[in-house]
Order: sequence, then structure tokens, then C-alpha cells
Amino acid sequence: MEIFLLAFIVIVQNVAVFIDNYAIFYLTSRHNSTKIATAYTKKFQFDFLSRGFLFFTPPLLGVMLTRDNLYFLLLCLLISSIATLMLTLLQSFNFLSKMRINFYFPLTKKNIFLLLIGLVIYAIYLYVPFYLNILSYFFKEHSLWIVQLSPAITAVSSVFVVYYLDPKVAKFIDATKNKKNPAVLFELIAIRILGRIMILLASIFIFIKLV
Repeated sequence: MEIFLLAFIVIVQNVAVFIDNYAIFYLTSRHNSTKIATAYTKKFQFDFLSRGFLFFTPPLLGVMLTRDNLYFLLLCLLISSIATLMLTLLQSFNFLSKMRINFYFPLTKKNIFLLLIGLVIYAIYLYVPFYLNILSYFFKEHSLWIVQLSPAITAVSSVFVVYYLDPKVAKFIDATKNKKNPAVLFELIAIRILGRIMILLASIFIFIKLV
């Protein structure tokens, strides 16, 4: 029973991650299209679908929390983080091969700072339910309200995506051909990959430390 539940959680979580990655890569790859409005509409539909899959993760993790199964929660995070990193790498390389743009990213203090912020955000983004359920295991008397923090923390982490990253992508799309800044695309990919590496490293550390 637990093996099937673990497999289902990993699949559902990573379908959501795959769709989330695909949505922004799909939109950006249409930067020369004459149907930008249609591309934005499809991007929002993909985002909605991704969030729909994510809604399955918290209650399924909660089942294992009620059974007092820390090992399962940690294993779930570890396997899912491996799958997420692999998916993100594959999708990113596929995206790069289709874009055919010379990529560069000037290492200014501002860019490095924003990259570090993005790294932290994407280490949290889409994985909040895992962290909260593990935290709830150690604070059982507060678990009922801890797990309810998921929407709030997800909303806070989404601020960076909605108000910084998405507008930068929009400016790249709207710019004329000779004024498009390829550094935006590198930042888009680097933040996602580094964030997913951080999730994996954190899950390995937690697993070794607590199991």
C-alpha cells in the first residue's frame, strides 16, 4: 500500500513540475510568433493544470503523517526531488536546443544576487507541502495549523515568479529581434535548475540526518 502511495505522490508531484516547466518554456519559445495572446492563454491553462495536480500532494502526504511515518515522508521527498531535477534538466536542454540563441549571463553583483534569490525561491516553490508535513511530524501538537500554511508560503514564493521572472520573460517576447536579451533565458533556466539541485541536496541531507 505504501509503495503505491509513494509512487502516486512522486508521479503526481512531477507531472505538476513538468507542466510548470513546460508552460514557461512553451511561452518563451513562441517569442517570434504572431499569436502571442494565444500563447499566453495556453500558458495560463498549463499553469492551472499544474496547480490542479499539486492539490493532490498535501492530503496524500497527510495520510502518512497521520500514520507517524517519517521515513516515508523523507523517502518521498528524496525520490521526488531526484525526478524533479532530472525532468528540469531534460526540459531545459530540449528548450535550449530549440531556441538556437547564443546564451550569456553577465556576472554582475545584481545578477548574482537575483540568481541567489531565485535559487532559494525555486527550492521552496512547488515543494512547500513536503517541508510542512515533515515539520509537522516534529511538532505534532501544532501540526493542524502548520500544514495550513502551505497556500500562504506558496503565495509568497510565487511573488518572485509573478512580479519579477514572468515580466522579464514578457519583455523578452515583446522586444524586437535585435533587442532581445538572451541573458533572460539563461536566468530562467539557471534559477530552475539550481533551485531543484538545492531541493535534492536538502532532501539528501535531511534523509541522512534523520533516518
